[in-house]
Amino acid sequence: MSNKMRLVYLLAMTCVITACQKTEKHTEQTEDAQKTTATVSTKQNAEQQLTAKCQSLNLKIKALTNKFAPKKLNELNQSLKTCIPHVALEKRYQWIQDSEQIYANLLAKSSTEVYQYMTDTIGDREEMTTASKKALYAQLKPEEQYLVDHAKALYLEKYYVGEGEYTFVQHPQYYIDLFVPDLEKADQIYFKQLRKEYTGSNYILDAGLAISFDEVAQRLMFWENYLQHYPKAHYSPQVKALISSYRDDLFHGHENTRTLWFDQDKIADHDALKAIEKLAASHSSSNQTAQKFLKLIQASEAQWQQLPKPSQPNDDYDTPEQQQIRAQRAQLQEKIQNAVDQLLKTKA
Repeated sequence: MSNKMRLVYLLAMTCVITACQKTEKHTEQTEDAQKTTATVSTKQNAEQQLTAKCQSLNLKIKALTNKFAPKKLNELNQSLKTCIPHVALEKRYQWIQDSEQIYANLLAKSSTEVYQYMTDTIGDREEMTTASKKALYAQLKPEEQYLVDHAKALYLEKYYVGEGEYTFVQHPQYYIDLFVPDLEKADQIYFKQLRKEYTGSNYILDAGLAISFDEVAQRLMFWENYLQHYPKAHYSPQVKALISSYRDDLFHGHENTRTLWFDQDKIADHDALKAIEKLAASHSSSNQTAQKFLKLIQASEAQWQQLPKPSQPNDDYDTPEQQQIRAQRAQLQEKIQNAVDQLLKTKA
């Protein structure tokens, strides 16, 4: 083959190879484009399905608002877990409010038998035996059996209300698991603190505090500091209500755990004063109230000790002299209590 023919042959082969490479590259690009289009289409379909599912939740919530349906509630909770991250913040707040109403309705519509089963008590605070509980279960309706069988999944548990009585309530872990990861930082702190303060019973039991005065002061300081950092937080009205309650618990106490006892030898409870001293030394917004309270008690203590003490523990047969002594002490006691009440009326 001549050199000229060889050159023509090489050029022809080069063109063929180049053409093949271009064809293969074009084919690959087409396949990649088709795969990308398919992926985008699949993703869009999944997003559309999720959007439709989440939009339908409003109808499901409305249907459950006044209905006793534990199984549907459990299904709703699963859907909420999926949808909460994909809706606006205001919708998340709305769903929290809606779920609270649904749970309140569920508790209100639960039968006496459900309450007995959930609290293990029947009649006059009588504890159920294994046999009686099994017999009671057989009497429950299918939806009621579903509730007690799935109580943990529904965030329901036994709760002590005092004087030997129990109920069952929605556990605050519900908000931690479903909502907290997708809320504002202030809201996350709010729900986590509520969970921390939850003990499975009321903190006021049998006409007295079931927690120490020190714990009351710690909670008060936490919420006051929270409000200082997040004054416009979504749940600030609820926080203000908590602050008001804890302030009253600390400075007044309750019938069986009073802050001001007015005994023969003392005016105020020692542990309450210690807790108030911590509050007075803190940067909490009630620190000045605590400081004024301590000064009031210190000044009043001296007056209280100077008064003559009644000689009889029973005032049914008091002499005129003893009646006068009791009247003087009662007058000072009322004066001190009024001063404390006036002190607490000032804004924290």
